[in-house]
Amino acid sequence: MINIVVVGAGYVGLVTGACFAQKNNQVIIVENNKEKIDALLAGKVPFYEPGLDELVAQGIKNKKLVFVDTIDKALVQKPEIIFSCVGTPPLPDGSADLSYVWGVAKEIGKSLDHYCVIVNKSTVPVGTAGKVKAIVQDQLDKRLSSAQFDVVSNPEFLKEGDALQDFLEPDRVVIGTETEKARAVMRKLYEPFLKTQEQFIVMNTASAELTKYASNSMLATRISFMNQMALLADKVGADINDVKMGMAADRRIGKYFLNAGIGYGGSCFPKDVKALIQTGKEYSQPMSIVQDVDHVNDRQREYFIEKIIASYGPELKNKQVGIWGLAFKPETDDIRCAPSIDVITRLLEKGTSIVAYDPVAQENIQKLFGDKISYASQSCDLLSSDFLIILTEWSEFKAYDLEKFKLLRDKTVFDGRNCFDPKLMAQHGIRYITVGRNVLSEQAKQDQDMCNTCYTNAKTKEQITSL
Repeated sequence: MINIVVVGAGYVGLVTGACFAQKNNQVIIVENNKEKIDALLAGKVPFYEPGLDELVAQGIKNKKLVFVDTIDKALVQKPEIIFSCVGTPPLPDGSADLSYVWGVAKEIGKSLDHYCVIVNKSTVPVGTAGKVKAIVQDQLDKRLSSAQFDVVSNPEFLKEGDALQDFLEPDRVVIGTETEKARAVMRKLYEPFLKTQEQFIVMNTASAELTKYASNSMLATRISFMNQMALLADKVGADINDVKMGMAADRRIGKYFLNAGIGYGGSCFPKDVKALIQTGKEYSQPMSIVQDVDHVNDRQREYFIEKIIASYGPELKNKQVGIWGLAFKPETDDIRCAPSIDVITRLLEKGTSIVAYDPVAQENIQKLFGDKISYASQSCDLLSSDFLIILTEWSEFKAYDLEKFKLLRDKTVFDGRNCFDPKLMAQHGIRYITVGRNVLSEQAKQDQDMCNTCYTNAKTKEQITSL
């Protein structure tokens, strides 16, 4: 058993604390919001992450997970490791706001009286570990304390909607450290999570800090590349899904993060891409590829919205649109940088009436838009709209009987996530606008029109013959 302190009961902090407690460690989570602590003790996790509420409740019940409201109270327990899991939101220029990180370091330095490893778990730019070390040491010097410590960078690689699996069975654990002592402490901590020695990757702190930004920016690059290819596919008459399968068969490329759509969102990719761009500026090393990734992502949303506007023109203001999916991805209630925000905003500007549905994210969107739009209690309620927009690929949407889309007054679906087969949609008489697969919709419509013409001609011939 290892005594651990986790500072911050946000997304990363709660997942980190609950997962370490699940491995029989003693975990103290520091959260200065007492209302949040009360809610957690009552079994209410402040965001949606499958399985996390049960894991937190289990930790509390087993007394392996406790909460305090200040760092000095936590340090009384002499923790071996302190995880800093506070937020690093973007500033207007795209760089990370590190004020919470500096605040945690200062508070640790005010109370630390024994050796421990201080771990930056938050996503932070290169050089943060060194600055945290200087802040802690400055506070120790002011107190004339001889307490020793090490600062480690241990970036998180958690996918929202699958965070517990990612933590408990990680692809890799990246450790940035300058000392063998800290490496040994971190190795002991993560040993129960590892299946192979190769999963535990040790490097210096600058490399670990950069690894996080590089990883997320590479995934964002794959998404933006495929989205740009999807626009070209629509121009040249190709099917982006076929292109994807042709690419994914190459083992050097693989199948992941190649789905074309309306673009990425969430709390990580947009923020980390912009932060990496800003880091490049600070070090006079322009990140031109990453800048283009960011631009393509913004343009992808605009492209999708423009398709809707162009399709209806001035009549859009007289339409009622149903929107399926408000979260930036399935299995989360996170709407940060979600495409739904841009789509709703633009449609409201056009005077469109909107009714929306999402299994878990409606409350968050309602906080943003209030009564400017309407909300449905179930997905089928939206099928009385003029047309439908799909912005999140929830499994309940993808399982829908295509025949039900005929209930839409215009029998039209704009799909930002390519959830359905365009040929099947056309066979059911649905006008289906996708991202990069519109050639199939056109071909299927032509085939269907030809079948209808042949059927009409056959019936006419049969009628003439009968005379």
